[in-house]
Amino acid sequence: MLEVQIKTSLPESCVLGAVNEILNQSITEIEGLTKVNSSIKGLLNIKARKIEEIIRNLPSYCEGVSLSSEEAKVLVKEHTCLLAHSIISSGCFITKATISDGEIVWNVICDDDAFISLMRNLEECEVEFEILYKGKPAEGDKRAKITYREEEILRIALEKGFFDFPKKIKLEELAEIFDIAPSTLSEILRRGQKKVLSTYFKRG
Repeated sequence: MLEVQIKTSLPESCVLGAVNEILNQSITEIEGLTKVNSSIKGLLNIKARKIEEIIRNLPSYCEGVSLSSEEAKVLVKEHTCLLAHSIISSGCFITKATISDGEIVWNVICDDDAFISLMRNLEECEVEFEILYKGKPAEGDKRAKITYREEEILRIALEKGFFDFPKKIKLEELAEIFDIAPSTLSEILRRGQKKVLSTYFKRG
């Protein structure tokens, strides 16, 4: 059994592309996809600040339910992604996919034969892809789940050069961006970094 993580561009014809425009300021993960005749239904997990506003503005082919003020589940009723079809028809199971900056990172579970079929399908569809990880399935249920706030702060801290050497932005300046105390920011950063590092080292 293999776990494979593949990065592809977000297909232009994919319904998820349109949804991603609406969810521009969110963290979006595909939690499940199922094939129904010629179409695919998808379940998304959304993390964002204005979750109720996002749910109100979803298109008619989506149905959303808020889990908290910063998280919701969204069902995409009609999904015509050729890429998802290619992955599923190869005999692979899509366990998760993350949409970001016009790209999708697909987490897939498969056996050796399905992996070979997947590579063939992607090449036949002329899809550009990059294999980020191929190996034993990770113990996902044992990983600490990073929150939207932690991921948002880590991402912006990285973009602003907080982790560079020398630092391009000080802790106090970063705290002003989020309108929180430096001590609070420091705690969130440490907590988020610990979860990310724990996930990374458990993959080995």
